[in-house]
Order: sequence, then C-alpha cells, then structure tokens
Amino acid sequence: MFPMVTGFMNYGQQTIRAARYIGQSFIITLSHTNRLPVTIQYPYEKSIMSERFRGRIHFEFDKCIACEVCVRVCPIDLPVVDWRLERDIQKKQLLNYSIDFGFVYFVVTVSSIVQQTVYQ
Repeated sequence: MFPMVTGFMNYGQQTIRAARYIGQSFIITLSHTNRLPVTIQYPYEKSIMSERFRGRIHFEFDKCIACEVCVRVCPIDLPVVDWRLERDIQKKQLLNYSIDFGFVYFVVTVSSIVQQTVYQ
C-alpha cells in the first residue's frame, strides 16, 4: 500500500512542477507582448552600427607595394601576395593579391587595405 501512496505523491509533485514551468513560460510570453518591435524596414531605414564595426575590407591594388606585411602579421596566413622583382628599377611589381574571405576574422590596416564602414 505504501508504494502506491508514494507513487501518487511523486505524480502529484511532478504535476505541480510541470504546471509551474508552464506558468513561468506563459508569464515570459506575456511579458514579450508589451515590447516594441525590433524589426527595421531595411531599404528605408538603416541600422546604427557600433563604433567597433569593422565593415567591408577594400583592397586598393594601386597602393600596394608588395611588402607582405599583411601576410606576416595575419595569424592564419590568409592573404596571398604574388609579385615579381623588376631588376631594372629594383622594385616589386604586384601581380595578384587575394584573401579568402570565408575565414577572415583579423586584418591589419596597411596603406592598401582599408576597412570600410559600409555594411551593404
């Protein structure tokens, strides 16, 4: 007889606990109904970017002197700089510059790499 009574008591406690959890979730749901919507109409309204927003990376091919500072400083070696040495003027000529933007999380700002504040 006692196992049956303890079974009913456990069932009652679990039912009360479930009702309390349902009540808490219902209260949270009702508290969200009084809040203002956060959605903005994108083409017509622009969101305000924080000061630390880095934006889009823009590379200026003409300003690059192929010094490879960006390659040396990048912790995961993403920038690839191809150049050749012109012996008559003793300068490097930049042939190709590429960054795999799928993995970019850190870029050093040198004269030819500019972080724009545009997010479009």
